[in-house]
Amino acid sequence: MGYYYEQKPPDVEEGPGCLDALVITRAVFGLLFWPVAALILVVVDIGAIFYLFTLHPALALIPAGITGVALWLFARWEQRRERPPIPDDDITRLSR
Repeated sequence: MGYYYEQKPPDVEEGPGCLDALVITRAVFGLLFWPVAALILVVVDIGAIFYLFTLHPALALIPAGITGVALWLFARWEQRRERPPIPDDDITRLSR
């Protein structure tokens, strides 16, 4: 019987704690914030267009114009972004 009392208990690993869950949650929210914000902004913009269209058709051009200018500015910003250079081996592979 003394054999059972002399053994060390097996090492028990602790499960993930609260800090691990908070780190994962923050990472997921960090990735999803801008796409979700853009979707909400589009829904609000469409709602504003419809509401202003019910008041007067010409008023609907205001949020539509703002949306158009925002898309144009985003396209200009995207064109100016620095892109990484293409390696030489990719250029030769693409030219074949």
